[in-house]
Amino acid sequence: MVRGSFGLCAVMILAVGMSAQEPRVVNPDWFPKKDMMTIGVYYYPEAWPESQWARDMANIRKLNMEFVHMGEFAWSFMEPEEGRYDFAWLDRAVDLAAKNGLKVVLCTPSATPPIWLSRNHPETLTVDSAGRRIDHGSREHADWSSPVYREYVRKIDAELAKRYGNDKRVWGWQIDNELSHYGKRFSYSEASTQKFRDWLKEKYGTVSRLNADWGAAFWSQRYQSFDQITIPNADVLVADPSPHAVLDFRRWFAHEAANYLADQAAVLRRYSKDQWITTNFMAMHEDVDPSLSRNSLDVFSWTHYPVHGNANEGPLGFRLGSAATMSFMHDLMRSFNGISGPMELQPGQVNWGEVNPWPLPGAIHMWLLRAFGAGARFVCTYRYRQPLFGSELYHKGLAETDGVTPSPGGREYAQAMAEIAELRKSYDPNAKAPAEYEGRRTAFLIDYSNRWDISNHKQTKRWDTEEHWMKYYRGLKSMVAPVDVLTSDRDFSKYPFVVAPAYQLVDSELVKRWTTYAENGGHLILTCRTGQKDRRGQLWEGLWAQPILSLIGARIPIYDDLPEGVYGQVSAGGKNYSWGSWADILEPKEGTQTLAKYTDQFYAGKAAAVTRKVGRGTVTYVGVDTLTGDLEAQILRGVYERAGAKPAALPPNLLLDWRDGGFWVATNFTSVNQSLTTGAGTQFLVGQRELAPGGAAVWKQQ
Repeated sequence: MVRGSFGLCAVMILAVGMSAQEPRVVNPDWFPKKDMMTIGVYYYPEAWPESQWARDMANIRKLNMEFVHMGEFAWSFMEPEEGRYDFAWLDRAVDLAAKNGLKVVLCTPSATPPIWLSRNHPETLTVDSAGRRIDHGSREHADWSSPVYREYVRKIDAELAKRYGNDKRVWGWQIDNELSHYGKRFSYSEASTQKFRDWLKEKYGTVSRLNADWGAAFWSQRYQSFDQITIPNADVLVADPSPHAVLDFRRWFAHEAANYLADQAAVLRRYSKDQWITTNFMAMHEDVDPSLSRNSLDVFSWTHYPVHGNANEGPLGFRLGSAATMSFMHDLMRSFNGISGPMELQPGQVNWGEVNPWPLPGAIHMWLLRAFGAGARFVCTYRYRQPLFGSELYHKGLAETDGVTPSPGGREYAQAMAEIAELRKSYDPNAKAPAEYEGRRTAFLIDYSNRWDISNHKQTKRWDTEEHWMKYYRGLKSMVAPVDVLTSDRDFSKYPFVVAPAYQLVDSELVKRWTTYAENGGHLILTCRTGQKDRRGQLWEGLWAQPILSLIGARIPIYDDLPEGVYGQVSAGGKNYSWGSWADILEPKEGTQTLAKYTDQFYAGKAAAVTRKVGRGTVTYVGVDTLTGDLEAQILRGVYERAGAKPAALPPNLLLDWRDGGFWVATNFTSVNQSLTTGAGTQFLVGQRELAPGGAAVWKQQ
């Protein structure tokens, strides 16, 4: 018997852990399908002499840009003194944009509160883990849990929306900017603490129930009232905080961020008409969960700087970026309502990485066509002019430091937008994705709670959740499988394939849905670390990973991880693979087929991956996390082949997608030339069959 809140937690997580509501209805006139994708750029009129604005707007249009983004850092210009608003300068900038045929995206300025607000109301500033109040002088230093700060944000948002909410020149709104507290991450202020307590009261009702779900009997951590609870903070504790308290705090923080966005969106909608609303989440950011904003945002955007630092793929990865990460973000953000795109995409060299190399010539153009191939409806780049002062003065723009000469990145943006304008002429509204391509469509299930819980209890420093995801994601893209990245509260029943990697926290409802999915003919792939805990983060009182054992047809008596520098071996299909971070040792039941075995350590000969038939479908469990992901890719391929899905076989980091309108798009993130294999009747519209590193091609198949 398995004890624990195996059903109750499923209800609670939908109430407080995920957004189960449907996304907002999108006005089709905002992003006409026939336009496919548009490109724009950030511009900061407040940072440049007004005498240069007209010249700059004209040059933005000469670079083929179709919209301009303004205002997210300009609160001190919009409200130079409390209650005194000045939008005359912004009126003139909006007018200049419109006269040059540029649509306008305006922003709420809540990322940069003015000095008068910080000094008059220091309680609006964040407090770091050491108890220090963060001072004015950077950005995102305000505490969005502060009721005082919220009120000032509502006031400036209302004034903006009253002035521009019915202005047809204003296309849409962005709320805030990269919502986070950057390196400080969380605020430990009185306001945040009280909001956390209020959230816990709503979730648990009684402190005794909280004590039970937090396992507060351990180390005598029981609370007598909610008012005794503080934000778990490792910097003020002599040992680790409760992992269950940490998990709830991470959930609260993400919900509080989503509530802050919803609060601002409500103000904008109160005074605006027929304008869309977004915010720019950060790519792969762990602390804020975009899925919680499905019912408050119209458009889903993010920031992505592919080239900064050393952690990229292949010999030229530091100049090309990660194909997997870029594509994954498109597949995640597009899945919410189909209207998505990167709001900040790198225009050239940046200034804040550990190293800041120059992108390979052509790479920026390739990133733009990667967005096109992934179905993005827009791309915006940060920024038009390289700044001459401030923290980002080494950050390239579309124009050089003279403010006039197009930069190398500027020329690539102009090229891409000119190509898209031509591709619009070939748009076919009746085009259907090839049946073979759709037959490989895959739901890739993630849950931010899993990521938070694993991050808090990695068990080995060699484990990397994001990289574990990418091993499977790369395998899918190498098979030319179209992927939608979904949270598990979404409907995945119609997908031929579902991949749920490292799904550590489960409940009876999810396991039942997985089982029903396979019984009805779906093919489910689960991976190591799945099913270990309930939604509270507690282990099951039963066998290890008890709820999924009958589903996968195997027991998991032990798992292993190895010290740095030590590597275990796994064999499958006559090939050997190395691992180091995690290995579930499997004991398959009768009727379960072994796909891979360990070949060393004291469990040599034991199963590392298994598969079984369940109803009309299959369930596959991969218990090992290999170094390269090659085993994971091989096992995925076998699942698709046995299902008759005819997977393609592309080199890793050569991406191929079909998008609406009838276009195939290839982008080469590899470090060598690639030759595309296309059928008879290929009509290349951009590029050609031979792709150099950083190359891209678009074609139609007759």
